[in-house]
Amino acid sequence: MPESPDTLAKPGRYSGVAVALHWLVAIGIIYNLWRGLGFDDLESAHPDQIRAAVDLHKSIGITVIGLVVLRVLWKVGHRAPAPMPSLKPWERKLSVGTHHLLYLLMALVPLAGWLHDSAWKGAASHPLVLFGVVPWFRLPLFGGLNDAGKDFWHGLFAGVHTFSAYALIGLLALHIAGALKHQFIDGQAQFRRMWFGK
Repeated sequence: MPESPDTLAKPGRYSGVAVALHWLVAIGIIYNLWRGLGFDDLESAHPDQIRAAVDLHKSIGITVIGLVVLRVLWKVGHRAPAPMPSLKPWERKLSVGTHHLLYLLMALVPLAGWLHDSAWKGAASHPLVLFGVVPWFRLPLFGGLNDAGKDFWHGLFAGVHTFSAYALIGLLALHIAGALKHQFIDGQAQFRRMWFGK
């Protein structure tokens, strides 16, 4: 069956599916980074809201993992548009390297968070329910450990989650700065490549 025109890439542009996945992942990641950075302040100012905020953070994080998997699978089967011809060789290398690291961190940050939550010794008494509707599972790697063992892995993955989140913030800043440079300084139609429409 031929693909819908909305799913196909137009010359110099990403396909509709790639664009939708890009922005869904971007919204989920940016929200979770912002919310995660504010947990301490929220807990101090509104302790009654912290549990709901953490549960939403977990739900979005796991959803992002699924969206990133879909995005990678789509990317494997659908060729991306060629790089802008005006890019210098060093800009192409930087762009490729940044995108590879972004994909790695887009998966690593929420996965480390899921592992962190799965190792939580209080997990048994606090079921994981996505968006308050869909019962979900913890990764079954820590069930045989005592509380001290769980605390070790819980702390370790908390560190990985936090460190990789800060690295992701830095890469996102670089990615956004590059897009703004190409659009407004180099005069290229950069935003049009990753948006809907004709």
